[in-house]
Amino acid sequence: MDIESRLHELGISLPHDVAAAARYTPAVVHGNLAYISGQLPREGEAVYVVGKVGRDVSIEEAKRASRIALIRTLAALRDALGSLDRMEQVLRLVVYVNSVDDFTEFSSVVDGASELIFDLLGQQRGQHARTSIGGVKLPRNAVVEIEATFALYPTS
Repeated sequence: MDIESRLHELGISLPHDVAAAARYTPAVVHGNLAYISGQLPREGEAVYVVGKVGRDVSIEEAKRASRIALIRTLAALRDALGSLDRMEQVLRLVVYVNSVDDFTEFSSVVDGASELIFDLLGQQRGQHARTSIGGVKLPRNAVVEIEATFALYPTS
């Protein structure tokens, strides 16, 4: 399956040049694994959804933000590899959710990213491990931040 064609079918355009916001690299490829640094729900330089879930942001808005952050994650992988052709599977997502103290519905927020993975890769290849964590603050007051680990097809 051509991942970029599938993204196009889903009406998704990956942003170009997902640059680091500080002194780190957005993606590290080591052997057949790729590690993607935390990505915010940014469109250009602006963070698309800011604030705390449970006070400023609804679960649906936060869910949409996790989807946008995953799109940036895929863009960082594409930038590191030149294309998404080597992406075999998303192995693991770690999602930080900016929320009020008594908010506990982290899984509902993270479903925005997971649903996109299943839409993109299908039920079998879309299986992934994930962790969702509530946080007091995230960079730029973003509502979510996603880091990911990908399995890559070997180069020939």
